[in-house]
Amino acid sequence: MTTEQTEALALPERYKEVLSLMKEGRRKIAEERCRELLAGEPDDADAMALLASVIVERGEFEEAEKLLRQSLKLVPTRSVPWINLGRLLQQTGQWGEAVEVYEHATNLFPDHPQIAATLGQLYQRANRFAEAETQYRTAIENGGRPALYVQLGMVLLRQERTDEAVEAFQTAISFNPKLAAAYGNLGNAEQKRGNMEAAAAAYERACELNPKDTLSFVSMGMAQLKLGQAREAAEVFERALGLHGPERRAAAWLPYARAQEFGEMPAGYRAEIGNLVVRATLTPPDGYASVAEFNEALAKALTEDPTIIWEPAGKATRKGGQTGLLLDKPREPFIAFETSLRRAIDAHFDTIRKEPRHPYRSQVPKTYHHDLWGTLLSEGGHQHSHIHVGGWMSGVYYVALPPTLGTGEDGKDGWIEFGHPPPEFEANFEPQTVTYEPREGDALFFPSYLFHRTLPFSGDVRRISLAFDVKPTSWR
Repeated sequence: MTTEQTEALALPERYKEVLSLMKEGRRKIAEERCRELLAGEPDDADAMALLASVIVERGEFEEAEKLLRQSLKLVPTRSVPWINLGRLLQQTGQWGEAVEVYEHATNLFPDHPQIAATLGQLYQRANRFAEAETQYRTAIENGGRPALYVQLGMVLLRQERTDEAVEAFQTAISFNPKLAAAYGNLGNAEQKRGNMEAAAAAYERACELNPKDTLSFVSMGMAQLKLGQAREAAEVFERALGLHGPERRAAAWLPYARAQEFGEMPAGYRAEIGNLVVRATLTPPDGYASVAEFNEALAKALTEDPTIIWEPAGKATRKGGQTGLLLDKPREPFIAFETSLRRAIDAHFDTIRKEPRHPYRSQVPKTYHHDLWGTLLSEGGHQHSHIHVGGWMSGVYYVALPPTLGTGEDGKDGWIEFGHPPPEFEANFEPQTVTYEPREGDALFFPSYLFHRTLPFSGDVRRISLAFDVKPTSWR
């Protein structure tokens, strides 16, 4: 029996009526019963928590959060309200608050597997992989479901501990041989070890177990591409785009698969990049007299940011540092930046003309949230070619640039380049690339599936930028 079930059984009968109504889908009546209970006993912590669970279903997040926090002040010794508050904060994008809630909950309930596992997921999202590993191991040791070995393997893989990751995925499979996610991630690990045949077999098994597993299906295509089966890979990517819409990796790799098959990039690829990459000049937000003044504040905040990690594992940054997600705990001047950025993005979305079946222009976001992080590159710093799988549109804003940018043999040191395949891909064709000059105060917007990299530069002045992903929550 779970802790949640035990706590539910411990509730008095009057609360069980509300739980039954919720289970039957009669939420309006359940809400009325909860409010009746609170009218009689305004400090009834259990009724507060139950009412929060009811109204959150219809989007009353602010009242639900207030009820849960008040309930926890009155009775902080039950796990379910802590879990529900953490879920609500995640649902509303308050990631930093969610982490704090679960960290506090783990101190209160150190042996609770669900709380540990969820905190692990939050750490994993924030690229805090070692801390995520600790939480997943705690959850497993305290009876967490065997599928947590998949999560454990994922964070081990992001820490470059590939053999341990393989072992974790195989352990998950030993508990449940029909766990598609374990096979899909095992394929990722085998691919990282260079075992392409084993990777392709793992992806194929994942797809057999779950035909709707788009990630494994596309990964199977990527493995085929690396095995020299370019045409088969292209067919996989085309099928993925046809069946599942704008899948990021399929859109990214399809042109390279066709180029690998025919020995040259598809006609018009460079022109397509030029049509998709858009430059926007941001206006200074309220409280800042100029873009220069605003950028100075951003540069100072980024340089002093406590979450900076030098060459973070699993990321494209080399000879540079990268911050954590800056909007998880919003603060100035990043709040002001997000406001200014949102104005520019909304204006850009107004210009997009929908094109059916296009992996980017077929949809235009109506509402969205951002992931935002900073990158600080030192001399020789760069980012190797990569895409942003988690985004729909991505971008970069230039905060501070060294005077040596644009020098070098080609006059493009420190510029951003689109269209070059990643370093581990052995292309038998000449890439078609387009480079853009960074300019302080400008942002570049582009589909998250476009491969891009920054070119190395010389000099002792840092190249400072803000990168972001747009993650849609609804469409126009």
